[in-house]
Amino acid sequence: MSLFFYSLPGKKNISIIIFSIIFCLISIEYVGSAEKGEEIFQSNCAGCHTIGKGTLVGPDLSGVTIRREENWLIRQIKDPDGLVEEKDPVALQLLKEYNMPMVALGLSDEEIKEIILYLKNFDKNINQEATSTTDLPSRYMPTVLISILILIALTLIALIAGRKKVK
Repeated sequence: MSLFFYSLPGKKNISIIIFSIIFCLISIEYVGSAEKGEEIFQSNCAGCHTIGKGTLVGPDLSGVTIRREENWLIRQIKDPDGLVEEKDPVALQLLKEYNMPMVALGLSDEEIKEIILYLKNFDKNINQEATSTTDLPSRYMPTVLISILILIALTLIALIAGRKKVK
């Protein structure tokens, strides 16, 4: 394979390297965000919630990303009082069941997304089938698109390189 890359002109080598770097960075960012989400969860949420260890002040969040839509989770974390005021049935049920309103923590949108990513990573181990059928397209779409672009680029490079006559 190194012979193939070695024989290509410089500009094509650069584009392959750029595609490879982008592909790797997406994976690294995804893992990094989940780790940030865990830190944010531990410092802001773990006082009231557990994941798979039972109820504390609030509900156990094991499987929450399977049971609830992401938009609802974002609203519940960002503005729990707003959901109660709107008479959201799930928010009202949680308030009734735990007799304690969830506190708005003032987290940024990015922090909330990182927490949800952390919860999704945790939940995928619990129910792989559910997450793979409901969440696969949105979670892996950037990686799939970049992979397709890399395959197209490599195919075009191979076709161009294949037209050259060997002496």
